[in-house]
Amino acid sequence: MPSDKTKWIFESDDRPVRRRDFTDLGPDDTSLLGPAPGIGAAPTALDATRLVQVADERTRIEIVEAIPFEEELDPVVGWLVVTKGPGLGRSVNIGAGMNIVGRESGCRVSLPYGDMTISGEDHLRIVYDDVSRSFLVVPGSGKNITRLNGQVVTATLPLPTHSTLELSKKTTVRFVAFCNEEFDWGDIAPPEA
Repeated sequence: MPSDKTKWIFESDDRPVRRRDFTDLGPDDTSLLGPAPGIGAAPTALDATRLVQVADERTRIEIVEAIPFEEELDPVVGWLVVTKGPGLGRSVNIGAGMNIVGRESGCRVSLPYGDMTISGEDHLRIVYDDVSRSFLVVPGSGKNITRLNGQVVTATLPLPTHSTLELSKKTTVRFVAFCNEEFDWGDIAPPEA
């Protein structure tokens, strides 16, 4: 008999399963068969399996009204990805304008992964200038230093995409730009009336 990784699930489940016919339910074609269990609800025979069936193999395209553009929207313009240290593999968003990077949750770019050598409130700043469509790195007011591609950040420096920022001896992040010379969120904003 071939190895079945899910066989053990069904061997221990002796509850009876009732079958129901599928019906045409309208636009979303999805239905929960049986009552949804509530908090503290007793299990029912329908809890063993929930069935969903595709009603149609055709793709549906619905045209909806455009969502109004919001000036206060804080779209992502880039990311920091942890490549070494606590939080390895995680990413954080960078927004337009001034981004204060630190360990605390109040920072616009928060790295709360446990490296206490990253300054809590203002380790460094990353600036996205939507006019020049460029990124800059600025030293923060914290006592800890940052290295950009091996160079100590003591003044404002250009921040090219795929740069490495060594925030501490434990934590290194890689910067990835989303907005650049070819794209900025302002390109898709509606014209001012």
